[in-house]
Amino acid sequence: MTDSDAKSNRRAIRVTERNLWFLERSLPLFGMIDFFPTDCVAKPSAVDPVKKLTIETDQGWSFSSDIAWDSKIFRNSSRNRGTGRWVTNAELKPGDQIIIEKISEYTYRLMKQTPND
Repeated sequence: MTDSDAKSNRRAIRVTERNLWFLERSLPLFGMIDFFPTDCVAKPSAVDPVKKLTIETDQGWSFSSDIAWDSKIFRNSSRNRGTGRWVTNAELKPGDQIIIEKISEYTYRLMKQTPND
């Protein structure tokens, strides 16, 4: 499901007919969890709060989220202000890729790439 981009500051999630339904609910970070700072990954039994990432989008808005350790997803998957909103607005189709680009230690950019880009 994930591919490392040629650039070390990017990761990609390939959109397929099989995973499109799942992507509408959350973005899987399996196989790329080490791409993010460990202090942003919240374990289920964690008592102390973890740091939040700032996720900038190619749609002109951003959101904050940590990562759920057990499910390996951005915890903010809200359809109003999180990954759910981004996926809905992106109108993803099989063949597209979701690109996650590291901008700084705690800032990432979420982008859609179509096969013709």
